[in-house]
Parts: sequence; C-alpha cells; structure tokens
Amino acid sequence: MNFWDESLEDEVALLLNKEDVKQIEKELGARLPKKYIEKLEEQNGGDLVFDSVNVDFENTWSDEEEGLHLPLYRFNPLTIEEFEHGVSILNEWGLTGQMMFFGEGEGSYMWYFDFDDNPNEPQIWCLDISVETTHLVAESFDLLLEKLVRRGSKDEDEIELSYDDVFADYPTMDEIRKTIAGDDEDERLAAYYMWLTRLQHLEGLVNELRQRVQDSSDEDELDSYAELLTETLINYSTEDAMTHEQAIALFKEKKDVSDLSHVIERLESDM
Repeated sequence: MNFWDESLEDEVALLLNKEDVKQIEKELGARLPKKYIEKLEEQNGGDLVFDSVNVDFENTWSDEEEGLHLPLYRFNPLTIEEFEHGVSILNEWGLTGQMMFFGEGEGSYMWYFDFDDNPNEPQIWCLDISVETTHLVAESFDLLLEKLVRRGSKDEDEIELSYDDVFADYPTMDEIRKTIAGDDEDERLAAYYMWLTRLQHLEGLVNELRQRVQDSSDEDELDSYAELLTETLINYSTEDAMTHEQAIALFKEKKDVSDLSHVIERLESDM
C-alpha cells in the first residue's frame, strides 16, 4: 500500500541526510523512531495518502457521530533547518524539552514527538493551536501508523494501514527473541522495546522484564528494565502477569543497586 501521495512527489525535499539525522538525535538526546526514519528514507517529507488519525477523545475537529479523528496529512522534511524551525514553533506555544515537530494537519493541528519519558520511544502528541490544547494520541510512532486512515469524502471508502502493513519490515518475534538471547546488552534492550511496540504476548514480556530486574546488579541496566516494565504495566492490561503492587515490592528489593523511587511513584499514582 502506498504511504506517500505520489502525485506530489516532485515537491519533496532532498534525500534524507544521515548526518542530519545523527545531529538531530544528538541535539535531542534521543533516538528517532526506526519506522519514521524508514518512511523518510523512501521520501523526505510530503503529503500522505492518509489524511486523518483515529482517536478516542473529544476534540475540536470531529465528533462521535462521524467518528472521532484528528487531521494529519503531511510529514515535514527532516533537515537541520526544519528541525530548528520546528523547535522554535513548539517553544512559542510553551512546549519545551525533548520534543520535535514532525507533521501537520488541516487548520490548526501540529504533530510532534515527545521523548521526555523515553528517549528511545517517543510519544505522539497533537497540538491544537485554536484552543491551545495538546492531546496524547499514541504511545509510539508504530502505533500512530495503525491509527492512520483516509476519510476523504463521505462517499469515499475509508482506507487504513493493516497490522501487516505497519510491521512488514519490522523484526519478527522470533528475531526479537533471538536478539534477547544474545550477549549484546544494548541490542537486547532495544529488542524488548521492539517487543512492546508489536503489542504481542505482553504477559510474556512482563515475565521477561521481571526476571531481568530480579537478576540485574548493574545500575543503568536495572533502571532501563524497571522503566520499561513500568511503562508496560501502566499502559497495558497485564495484571494477570504482574500487579502494580508486585512491581513496587520488587523495585524496593533492588534499593542496594539503584534508587527506583521514580518508577515506584509512577506506579503508585496509577493505582
């Protein structure tokens, strides 16, 4: 299925510059989503085949009768100049921190990545400047892709990306498990994030992460696994595998290795 509006491909920017990507990631102190970079390697910005994102909250663009959604029709080119311009725009609306403006919707809707909670997997937010409000739309870029649709006119059939479309060139669960079984700790952690992004067998992921937390004697490693476990427990229904109370008790047991009070507080506030 096409992702970009091919009728406008002559209007796009130069090819994606990998050095620009590295510099932007350095300035953000974060890693841009793999699937996002892959899309921009196909075409560095431009209009999408899709024009909307399905949402589950009230907004100024749509209502429940027609189906709740927000407009998103274009991705910005990824260049140093565009990045810096986007930062200044977000700052004008009081948005600071590890954020990047990446897309536009009709009217007053601006789309941005927020890396503040996780530098390896940004949340997707939409700023509605007409009422100066922000909305959390998706926990990851891959999940945003699943929500993309083309509504067009009421007589036009709605199209959307299927699960297979989104993850066509993503590592399979077998490949993810193979990486986890390897010796490279950075690749292993990235594989756990891939697992969460796929939203498959999450109870198994929780059990894996619980074991990693229990066995870890390295402060940085423990922090990473505790944060990912916390994110999974808060955002998804996995209480059959582990409750918030059990996670809090486990984190307190690791106080000699690392102070995990920040994730304990997140769990307690979610109970």
